[in-house]
Amino acid sequence: MFRHQKELQFEAKPDRPNPLIAKYLQELIGGQYGEMSVAMQYLFQGWSCRGEEKYKDMLMDIATEEIGHAEMLATMVPRLLEGAPVEDQEAAMQ
Repeated sequence: MFRHQKELQFEAKPDRPNPLIAKYLQELIGGQYGEMSVAMQYLFQGWSCRGEEKYKDMLMDIATEEIGHAEMLATMVPRLLEGAPVEDQEAAMQ
């Protein structure tokens, strides 16, 4: 079970738009070894753990932390794109 707080633990705002960094952050979120992939692996391992409860708890704690990382990165992506010219955004995707 999860509980979502409607505030981030850390409040970071970029000084200026940067579509290229936004692109890299998207890869960190959903890439092959990104935060979401890792979170899902830990969640599955925690759910299917047949060992001592402390190991299941540890896996679920790690999964929860990974979800928090994904939230922070996913929040930063639109902040990095805000105010960036469309041409710069398109160039970053090349």
